[in-house]
Amino acid sequence: MILSLSLLLLSSCYSDVTRYAGDNAFELKRLLFYYKYIRWDTEKYEAAKFLIENMKYHYSRGRIVGNDSTLEAWRSETDSIYSSIVGGHTISNFPWDSLSAQQKNRRALIEADTLPDVEVDMGIVQDIETLSFRFLKEHIDHAFRVWHESPYARHLTFEEFKEYILPYQSVHGYGFLETGQYYDDLFGKYILRTDSDSIASSVDYYNKTINGLRDLNGKTHRKKLAGVYDLYSRDFHDCVDIASYGCNILHSCGIPVVVEYNVSYREWAGRHYHCSAYNDSTHTWSCFNPESSLPDDGSWSFEPTLNIHRITYGAQPDSPYFLRSEGEFVPPVMDNPCFKDVTSLYKPTTSITLPIRTGHPNRLAYLASYNFNDDGLMPVTWGVIDQEHHSVTIPNVLYDVLYFPVYYPSEEYETFGEPFYIIREGGQDKICSLTDTDASADTWNSLLLTRKFPRKESMIKVAEELVGGRILGANKRDFSDATTLYEIPEAPLPLFREYSLTRRGRFQFYRFQAPEEYPHANISMLEWIVPASYKYQNVMPPTPPHVLCPADTLLLQKEAGLVKLLDDDSWDKMKWKAEYDGNMQTSPGAYPNITLWLKEPQVVTRVRFAPLNADNGIHAGDTYELYYWNRGWQFVATAKARYEYVVFNNVPKNKLYWLRNKDEGKEELPFIIKDGRQLFIYHDILKQENKK
Repeated sequence: MILSLSLLLLSSCYSDVTRYAGDNAFELKRLLFYYKYIRWDTEKYEAAKFLIENMKYHYSRGRIVGNDSTLEAWRSETDSIYSSIVGGHTISNFPWDSLSAQQKNRRALIEADTLPDVEVDMGIVQDIETLSFRFLKEHIDHAFRVWHESPYARHLTFEEFKEYILPYQSVHGYGFLETGQYYDDLFGKYILRTDSDSIASSVDYYNKTINGLRDLNGKTHRKKLAGVYDLYSRDFHDCVDIASYGCNILHSCGIPVVVEYNVSYREWAGRHYHCSAYNDSTHTWSCFNPESSLPDDGSWSFEPTLNIHRITYGAQPDSPYFLRSEGEFVPPVMDNPCFKDVTSLYKPTTSITLPIRTGHPNRLAYLASYNFNDDGLMPVTWGVIDQEHHSVTIPNVLYDVLYFPVYYPSEEYETFGEPFYIIREGGQDKICSLTDTDASADTWNSLLLTRKFPRKESMIKVAEELVGGRILGANKRDFSDATTLYEIPEAPLPLFREYSLTRRGRFQFYRFQAPEEYPHANISMLEWIVPASYKYQNVMPPTPPHVLCPADTLLLQKEAGLVKLLDDDSWDKMKWKAEYDGNMQTSPGAYPNITLWLKEPQVVTRVRFAPLNADNGIHAGDTYELYYWNRGWQFVATAKARYEYVVFNNVPKNKLYWLRNKDEGKEELPFIIKDGRQLFIYHDILKQENKK
């Protein structure tokens, strides 16, 4: 009778439990009753309240509903083998050789067989409807224990503890939930075996543990996700998995960590999830990928990312979910009550106020960036509209980023200003518009384009390091009698082009030799060209050189008179090599040279090659779409490229453009046209602005 009355009183205090929990309401009320009346623990009661009050915002996708005992036996055996090897060792004397030998032997056995899949339910379930008293009690009790015992967590305030240690979930919607106690039982024995009291040392051991366990098995050929079992093989592995498990497991060992993500990059496609560790003595955050980097190790760079968002367990009242007006549409990437913009923790930001007149009762406006998606935009941060003063203040704005001001009167965005970027000049913020763009109605009769994405600096460096590389001819296999036939005088463009040899002769062996200071044969395509009139038998038609304009088609008229030499029975037997596979993104760069081994001396008159590059030029045969910016991306036309350029007719002049390859690739970036050249927003426009 007393229990029922107390539960009734609790339920009147927490109507959300009754409203959202359904048949699970008793379990949650029982938890509150337990900490309030049985254990009489005020802090645990408040922690339980925190979890339950925010639980209506959380859901999970993925549960194991049937498990073959074989899989658990395999996991346990893997753990036992790993423990027997690393037991008694720390990072400073880690048994790499013993572990590597066992990994090689066991991986061969595992990959030759197939482990059974578990039976899983991948349906979405609401946490408030499913989490039991037993699960939550075990999780809360364990979280409090590590909070008080861990050297990394014991100084956290209660509010910090609730976000950095207590949550049972770290990535929205990620299922296969386990308690902190369960994770601690499996991995705490490894992670807390460190050489120092730094968080980085524990993360280092986590890194080694997970990779060590994964590599003991390699790929098991399972087809379904299986929760914690996935940490013991290489079958399923992406940044969301890595961040979610890393955060949950490090929590279980008393390490204050959160998951963060960026929804867009300045240039790259996609998004990325990572972890960040909290140092309570300095009140700073350090980002890392749990399985491949460490906090503060210098390998983490935010340079390519745009705004950074942190996943929280507790609802954030200043998130768009709560700030919007009644009925206002919030884009899905922002429609989350439990996240916040933390960009300013890691990168210089500023606050700006922009004029806005929408004619709609919206409370929110956004800054979007270019993104590889159907809209060509991704909202990355937000601000609240002041309807009285027709302005919006946006607090987390990055420098040197091209932003598009948008709002959402419906599911389709509308703009309230032209694209802009902010630079820091003379100690002041300066809002800049794109140069060489205007609202004119003039058009080009035709516009010829050769790229959809700028050359990457790393690839430009690769090309520059080929300068001084030589084409050699020799008749001794050791090249002791080598003759230089051609030397690369300048960085080659990322094109498949032809180069005539400056010296010729009859040689049995030909070689590309990289410069001594950069001994990497970063040649992605290479062919040894001779006139067909030489009547050599070990030949086939060459790959045509790239054509970048109509005038270059004249080069193709001589193709019938040329062939390429083979040093094997067929091209099929040669093209397994990176230099002959036709892929611009592969090269034998681990080696200093590439050699053609002929059976007898023959004459080579020219070579065709391309430096290793990202292959972001125009592909002959691919279909392209061109857009220009005018209060949104406006479609111009579709064209198919016959060569390594594509032409569009009747294109509006002086606009920001976006070229899409409809057949392949994800790297695309807006550009302007100046003096007939494509200038891309970050590599050309903003880079030049910052040099002023």
